[in-house]
Amino acid sequence: MAKKNKMKPRELREAQKKARQLKAAEINNNAAPAIAAMPAAEVIAPAAEKKKSSVKAAGMKSILVSENKMYITSFGKGNSAVLEYEVDKVDNDNYNKTQLSSKDNSNIELGDVDEVNITFSSKHGFGSGVEISTSNPTHRSGESSPVRWDMLGLKSELEKRFFGKTFDDNIHIQLIYNILDIEKILAVYVTNIVYALNNMLGEGDESNYDFMGYLSTFNTYKVFTNPNGSTLSDDKKENIRKSLSKFNALLKTKRLGYFGLEEPKTKDTRASEAYKKRVYHMLAIVGQIRQCVFHDLSEHSEYDLYSFIDNSKKVYRECRETLDYLVDERFDSINKGFIQGNKVNISLLIDMMKGYEADDIIRLYYDFIVLKSQKNLGFSIKKLREKMLDEYGFRFKDKQYDSVRSKMYKLMDFLLFCNYYRNDVVAGEALVRKLRFSMIDDEKEGIYADEAAKLWGKFRNDFENIADHMNGDVIKELGKADMDFDEKILDSEKKNASDLLYFSKMIYMLTYFLDGKEINDLITTLISKFDNIKEFLKIMKSSAVDVECELTAGYKLFNDSQRITNELFIVKNIASMRKPAASAKLTMFRDVLTILGIDDKITDDRISEILKLKEKGKGIHGLRNFITNNVIESSRFVYLIKYANAQKIREVAKNEKVVMFVLGGIPDTQIERYYKSCVEFPDMNSSLEAKRSELARMIKNISFDDFKNVKQQAKGRENVAKERAKAVIGLYLTVMYLLVKNLVNVNARYVIAIHCLERDFGLYKEIIPELASKNLKNDYRILSQTLCELCDDRDKSPNLFLKKNKRLRKCVEVDINNADSSMTRKYRNCIAHLTVVRELKEYIGDIRTVDSYFSIYHYVMQRCITKRENDTKQEDKIKYEDDLLKNHGYTKDFVKALNSPFGYNIPRFKNLSIEQLFDRNEYLTEK
Repeated sequence: MAKKNKMKPRELREAQKKARQLKAAEINNNAAPAIAAMPAAEVIAPAAEKKKSSVKAAGMKSILVSENKMYITSFGKGNSAVLEYEVDKVDNDNYNKTQLSSKDNSNIELGDVDEVNITFSSKHGFGSGVEISTSNPTHRSGESSPVRWDMLGLKSELEKRFFGKTFDDNIHIQLIYNILDIEKILAVYVTNIVYALNNMLGEGDESNYDFMGYLSTFNTYKVFTNPNGSTLSDDKKENIRKSLSKFNALLKTKRLGYFGLEEPKTKDTRASEAYKKRVYHMLAIVGQIRQCVFHDLSEHSEYDLYSFIDNSKKVYRECRETLDYLVDERFDSINKGFIQGNKVNISLLIDMMKGYEADDIIRLYYDFIVLKSQKNLGFSIKKLREKMLDEYGFRFKDKQYDSVRSKMYKLMDFLLFCNYYRNDVVAGEALVRKLRFSMIDDEKEGIYADEAAKLWGKFRNDFENIADHMNGDVIKELGKADMDFDEKILDSEKKNASDLLYFSKMIYMLTYFLDGKEINDLITTLISKFDNIKEFLKIMKSSAVDVECELTAGYKLFNDSQRITNELFIVKNIASMRKPAASAKLTMFRDVLTILGIDDKITDDRISEILKLKEKGKGIHGLRNFITNNVIESSRFVYLIKYANAQKIREVAKNEKVVMFVLGGIPDTQIERYYKSCVEFPDMNSSLEAKRSELARMIKNISFDDFKNVKQQAKGRENVAKERAKAVIGLYLTVMYLLVKNLVNVNARYVIAIHCLERDFGLYKEIIPELASKNLKNDYRILSQTLCELCDDRDKSPNLFLKKNKRLRKCVEVDINNADSSMTRKYRNCIAHLTVVRELKEYIGDIRTVDSYFSIYHYVMQRCITKRENDTKQEDKIKYEDDLLKNHGYTKDFVKALNSPFGYNIPRFKNLSIEQLFDRNEYLTEK
């Protein structure tokens, strides 16, 4: 009998993952959207290679429907929409087509239109002249509306909330969904910020007292610091006293220094008090935004996310002053002495760019360095330069340029930026169009390569000139030279706080608490959404479409979407992850020693003794400097301290099974490099599984003693040992970061679901009398339960997901009955407080098989849900508890029961409850 070919654990995980993805793709193809705003195209490229739909690649942006007319738009410059055609339905088989765009601006040619399909062809780029078919968005519409069914049954209520009335089109609802997307991403990031700030207190279970949850912009700093002198009720005074106690404790920990916040070193108590006042306002604004996006409080004007900061009350004036201070402080640090600080580069550019006035070069360089307008061109200047040097300028990669490479590349990029920004705008627009028409990454690479070939002949001599100036003597001389230019040249370019609306300033303030990747993700998403809203408003106001677009009071801000889009570009360019404050170094050293295995109760004196903090002399601070450079200044270390606990992270790292799982997600080539760098005597011929196993063993056994003799200024063998120690610490922090970050990302999906549940409950209350007297906090199942009951009661439910799918509705009803109000309330609170991340160490050691972040998340979550409180009797056992403890893995039916509050939206419910659907996308990996 032949032996079975037994797969190794990692190979088995990969095979299982592949099977899940294939199954998920099959299921996803049959999924129904909540509102069909944009039709899907016929697949004309292999699924494995396809990066965007053929419709978008051919230039069609959207098909908008208003009453009996369709408006077809194409992509214009940037994200702008060009109104191409008006299509007026005469009867089932006849449509009148009117071209709205001029021949010069037109990007698509409309073909046949019938009840089911619309055909068109691109006039430029992809598939030029080839007909592409897309579905008619009015097909399968309701009897009384030309717009496809709203599956949730909330379209009218959303339109009334945002515009004060209902509309027979799909234009308003698409604009609304862009606003709702803004609130979703803010819900995620503000929830994470609140958790991180609470976590910085280091006091165990955040949910016992949610310090940030009680902060809001309702109280002035004077009332906050002295509630007894106010007219507030005794209960509110007590809550403020608790918050003040926690606030002072947070200041005392110095952990706000991780966010770059630092109390002034001065004996002037006024400066110290002003700092505390600013911090209070920052935290209060965060708390207020959380209330706005995590609860449906639309009936209270002070919870209007987009307008509360402009309230005339004194407390809001104080908050605005803090926002002004933060933005002006950042602009001042950028603007102060800009010309003198960049005089070497400016001098070189003035010498080379003979066709430009010196003043103009300075203004353009400010635009390039500060406002970063190159990032708004629609393509990557950096990628163009890299293509040029890879293909034609290999000599510029020589080691002789290592010390000046950053300066050299910056100057090269600036020349390319000026070419597209000033000299050849048309070429830049043509490049954007070509990239938009590309379907796959290989096509984009080819387009960049072709453009680089054109640029090389034009810029070769300039690049050579830059390289010739890249030596220490020339740079030193230029640095000594005086510049005869007044900083006033930039007065018209420089920005200050008064240039931004307060909403934009609030977003800037949030970036204080985020790392670089989070800042980029948040602001890029916001820019995209505001840009879309701006385009919708432009189309709605156009003479061709001309539909009402008067926003209700709480959403007037979106009339300024164009301005906010521009402001958010500025915010994105000036925001960055801040360096930890110097005054927090002792706290940080304690966290470093703890995460490396020393008990977190270590005294300040012992820390100073180990790191020789109080000693002076040459060469004695090698360990201190090594830890500073390789741990404290690591964004991954900072992330771990924000979201986890240093002591618990060290304990989790001892779980080889978990570490092997995380290492399994790191690409093989990266594992090879880690293995070679970390292992003293590496066997490069060993299998990848063996290499991962050895790295997991090293992480498990990592100890402070491994690094205590490292010297920062080392030579020979000592330098080899130092480089190996750097690699080991880097690997350790990376693996723990990937574990925590991915669990935070999983939790984010459920945060969005909670946010949507709160919002939708408020909307359904307006149309379902049975919900009018209900409180969601009493039982989070009530919405799904009521909508299911209405389906059974003479089919009165407005929710088409449940009404049209009886089989799935019955499944949801089973899951609702398998849960209870206490269980789902605890589940909601665990999501809101990222309890899985906090309690990871307590339960992850019990899990039998670690094969996905979904399985880790739900096992730990279910253990948290079934955890006995001190006053809970043993007989009050939660359903599924025995299976959970017996199988040492999450229980699928338990997941569905916990997610039953989301059952009213069946696609979301399935995606959050079924691992194969949840895990469609790759998790975060180390690149």
